[in-house]
Parts: sequence; structure tokens; C-alpha cells
Amino acid sequence: MVWKVIEDLIVPKCSGKTLRVNKGQVFRVMEHEGKQVLDLTFLNAHNYKEHFAAEYSAMLNSIQKIGGYYRLSKLYSKPPYENVMLSVVDDKVGDGARGGERAGHFMMCHCSKRLIQHMGAPADTRTCSDNFADAFREIGLAQEDTYDETIFNVWMQSWITEDGAMNFAPPLAEKGEYIDFLAEMDVIAVCSVCPDGSSPCNNFEAKALRMQVLEPDDGTRSEAGL
Repeated sequence: MVWKVIEDLIVPKCSGKTLRVNKGQVFRVMEHEGKQVLDLTFLNAHNYKEHFAAEYSAMLNSIQKIGGYYRLSKLYSKPPYENVMLSVVDDKVGDGARGGERAGHFMMCHCSKRLIQHMGAPADTRTCSDNFADAFREIGLAQEDTYDETIFNVWMQSWITEDGAMNFAPPLAEKGEYIDFLAEMDVIAVCSVCPDGSSPCNNFEAKALRMQVLEPDDGTRSEAGL
């Protein structure tokens, strides 16, 4: 498939952003400066009550044997909708070929004030929750009116041990690598460029990310991103 770039932007470190992706378009997230994770969720562009559900998607992917908590093929909306919102069509890291099945991504929650305070961070430390609040304001929503505590942690190399403890390691994604999501409906991508600069999550340094919206070309232009 040959694609053309409809939108191409660098999202600054420690910030939130929304992008509209229409059905049939591809949403691409690219490592722009090196090992950096993205906290990501989606809304139905025509019904903001229909929201991506990470844990629910992980369970459905696991039952269908097409993914799980560390990799998704199909992204479902929460009940009572239960629609496929997007499909992962290209994933340079999360396919399990590098670092094993649990090394690519993580389906869980994002960091908030209370969470990081329990981890010993200062009270004024910026969090993904702050980034999401900024992003939702771009489309006229208050964070408390959303279901944003269930997200796709893109490139988050995190796992839970047998005793229930959380573990973190630097992302395996390298500069220039990307993941592509094909929109199965019109969606709003809601993004937090993780602000954590003190842990392995972003390899101890917060960085910017590159995001693109792509659509099929007529074959006369080069492949998107090249």
C-alpha cells in the first residue's frame, strides 16, 4: 500500500495533543528523538461517550489469540458499544520479535498525582494525567467526563511479576521506528507524550514524538514517511 501524509507534526515533550483520524486513514506514531513512550487513547469522533478500553481489548485479543496485555491487534471500545475502533497494521517493536512478547507495549493506566507521590516524586511533578487534561480541552471535554484511565502505553516495557510488583525497563523502540493504527471508524486520538524523565520508562529523559495521519495514495507518490 502506498500512502500520502495528510498531517505531520512533532508533539513536544511533556505535552498532550488530540488528532482526528477518519475511517480508512492510518495514525502513525514515530520515535522522533529516541526511546520515548506515549500514553494513548481514542474516542469515537461522533460520540465521545464511546471510548477505547485497554483492558477489555486485551482480554478480547487474548481470547481470539491475536494479542493480550502487551500487544493488541484490535482496539475495542468499552461496553455497551464494543466496536473495533482501530487495528494495528504495522508494529516495529510489539510483534514480539525483539525482547519477547511482553517487551513492546503495555495496556493499563497512566500516571497521576497520587500515583507519583506514592513513588516519591514532588507534588508539582507533571504527569500524563495533566497532559490528558490539556488534550481533552482541545475538543471541549473535561477530563472527569472521560474514561481516560485505560490506555495503550505505546512502547512501554513494563510487566507484572508473580508477586504482583510492577517492573520497568527502557523502551526497545529506536529512533525512526513506528507503529501504525488503521482507523475502523472516525476517531479522535488523545495523546500524552509521557513526561517522566526520572525512570527507565523514557530511558531517563523525556523527549518529543512525531505523529502522522496517512491515507491511501493514487500510486504516484512515494510511501509516507520516506
